Amino acid sequence: MQPHIVLGPSTNVGVTISGTTGVALPAPDNNVVAAILTIETADVRMRWDGTAPAQSGVDGSQLMKQDSVWEITGRDVISALRFVPVSASAFVTGAYIKGE
Repeated sequence: MQPHIVLGPSTNVGVTISGTTGVALPAPDNNVVAAILTIETADVRMRWDGTAPAQSGVDGSQLMKQDSVWEITGRDVISALRFVPVSASAFVTGAYIKGE
């Protein structure tokens, strides 16, 4: 028999991304296994190693375009995400998916 995860209700979060210091999402609970993120109002750059990305992208950060949706798996990865806006401030929303 294959192991499985029973998914539980999500926790919804939202954060304004501004400045250049690297904004994190709210800390996920211990039972969070994934997040669905939507980039709402402007493009952002993202790194998942806990380091603030450069707005120019010269550091290998990921460009996340406005109106895109991303699935991120792993609580440690979600906790380490850092965002900066490419130009204007942005708003990122997310749903944390819980596993039981």
